[in-house]
Amino acid sequence: MMKKSVVRDFNRYCAGELYSLYRDVYSTSEGMSGTLEDKYRDRVSFEEDITILQSLPGGIALAAGTAQKPDAYLTIRPRTQSRLRHTADLNMGVAQSARGKGFGEQLLRAGLKRATTSQELEIVYLMVRTDNEPAIRLYQKMEFETLTILSRDIKTTDAYYDGILMRKFVD
Repeated sequence: MMKKSVVRDFNRYCAGELYSLYRDVYSTSEGMSGTLEDKYRDRVSFEEDITILQSLPGGIALAAGTAQKPDAYLTIRPRTQSRLRHTADLNMGVAQSARGKGFGEQLLRAGLKRATTSQELEIVYLMVRTDNEPAIRLYQKMEFETLTILSRDIKTTDAYYDGILMRKFVD
C-alpha cells in the first residue's frame, strides 16, 4: 500500500478528478461489463448520478489516494424499491497505475465498515467476472459468499465470460 493513501468521501475531490479516475478504470479494466459511455453519457450525467447516490439513505461513495488525487473508488448504492431497500450494490475500481498496491482492500474495508454502521443496509451484493482472480480473492478475504455463477453473463466482441454473484451480510 502507498504510504500517504487516504480514504475520503467523494465530495472531498473535485468531480473532474473522479470522472478521470472512472475513465481510467473503464478504459483499462477488462472486467467492466460496459464502457464509461454506457454508464454516463458525459461528465454532467456522472456528477448528477453521484449526487443522487449520496442523497440515498445508506449510500456510500468513497475514494482512496493522495489528498490531491483519487486512485480508486468504491460505491455502495442502496436499492430504491420498497422491499429491497435493505440491500445495495457494490461497485469499485482502481486506476491502472495503482493496481496491486492495496487501494482496493483499503477501500473495501472502509466501505464495509461504513455499511455495517448504516441503519438502512443489511446485504451488499456485487458481480465480478470469473477471470478477475485478484478481485475474487479480495472479496473472499472480506467474507463475501458466492451465490451463483452466471454462465456467459458478459459478452465482448470475441468472447463470453461467466459472472459470479456474491453477497455479504452487513447488519
